Amino acid sequence: MDVINDILRTIVGRVHFMVYLGKFPAAEIELKDKEILIHIKNPILALELGIEEMLSKKVDISVLDSIKEMGYKVKIKYKILEIEL
Repeated sequence: MDVINDILRTIVGRVHFMVYLGKFPAAEIELKDKEILIHIKNPILALELGIEEMLSKKVDISVLDSIKEMGYKVKIKYKILEIEL
């Protein structure tokens, strides 16, 4: 959790990267100022990636709370559907 806090504190401006599962993009993540946008490119791959992460180690929900306490908004978007966590 401290690692994520340190990374978010050092980021200034915009950061943009893709998350791939094999050769195929699962999600695109953008950090703009105090907003984290997660664009789902392939919902099946994104779900598979999430399940793999959950099975590989315990999921720490407090990370999301910590990010929100730092003033960030986290949004997940797929096509026209957009949800703020």
